[in-house]
Amino acid sequence: MSVYNDLRVKVAAVQDGPVLKDAPQWFDADATVDKAVRLIEEASGQGARLVVFPECWMPSFPYWSMDFTDRLTFREIWARYLLASVEVPGKETKALCTAAKNAGAYVVMGINERDSRFQGRMYNSILYISPQGEILGTHRKICNTVQERFFHTPGDGGENLNTVFNTDIGIIGGTMCGEHAQLGLAQHWIMQGIQIHCSLWPGEMGLETLTDIRSRNICCTARCFGVVASTYISEEDKPKNFYKNSLFNIPKSIRGGSGVIDPNGRYIAGPVYDEATIVYADIDLFETYKSRFETNVVGIYSRWDLISLNVRQETYEPVVPMKQLPDGMPVEPPPESREGLEERVRRLEQRIASLTEKPEDKGP
Repeated sequence: MSVYNDLRVKVAAVQDGPVLKDAPQWFDADATVDKAVRLIEEASGQGARLVVFPECWMPSFPYWSMDFTDRLTFREIWARYLLASVEVPGKETKALCTAAKNAGAYVVMGINERDSRFQGRMYNSILYISPQGEILGTHRKICNTVQERFFHTPGDGGENLNTVFNTDIGIIGGTMCGEHAQLGLAQHWIMQGIQIHCSLWPGEMGLETLTDIRSRNICCTARCFGVVASTYISEEDKPKNFYKNSLFNIPKSIRGGSGVIDPNGRYIAGPVYDEATIVYADIDLFETYKSRFETNVVGIYSRWDLISLNVRQETYEPVVPMKQLPDGMPVEPPPESREGLEERVRRLEQRIASLTEKPEDKGP
């Protein structure tokens, strides 16, 4: 009946926080990796085959923005955030891959990614890891929201938009926070047959309604399950002297909101707020097939002959080789100069004459 080994699987949404420090250290990347490994072990110990972490969890989501009265400190924290971030592949991903292999689970991790090619670039990314300890791919957020724009370069086309994976526990993909408002992106995931949608959120106070409605909307539109992972940081775990313009200075500001949603948009676990936990649920992928009898936007309820997506299938590199001129073609003078225009007209006239020349005009 199914291409999968078993239609039933246990999933886990991690609701916890990274390890943060007071100024001037701010981030503890090594301790955060160790904590991630422990949480993966804990979830797999409960039978989870899929473990989802919140948005930009390693080394942290940027819960702060620039304070124009303290630009020097912001400059310092920007640089330390960059250096504490995750390269793919790198030492942090190696530890996560080992943990996923030991757990026999798929791991979906929100990371602040540091670009190894273009120094100084960061991305808000989702890292996908298989139970064999292999990196399946990385999706970089295509539009960054509010203070993220101080840090993150927008994600590209090509492979960045092909991060929906056909696995032995179903077709898995995911979206981060504001990306849920990108209905074209959601439709792109849906058209790739997504069955388990991973919703990654920062857990900020004030996002409770958006986290709830937008995560549920994708599930009931795609007729898929949703694993919603949202960060929670207790008052005890918050840094006490981080940066002036930061959510860490507001009580109960990072609340969570994690849960698991069925293909009809209903919670089967959670949502949970104001505590560190792992939210578990047993899901049956047969429900994704049953629920598509009505409004299956991949099949009978799709009109791509009327409305379709135009998706960039190539990467858009910031540095590309200059195209070579055809052999023997002289370099044109600047087109804005009179001499350049006259030269272009002369060459065009010669080309037209050669095209219209009759064979008998060429002589023997």
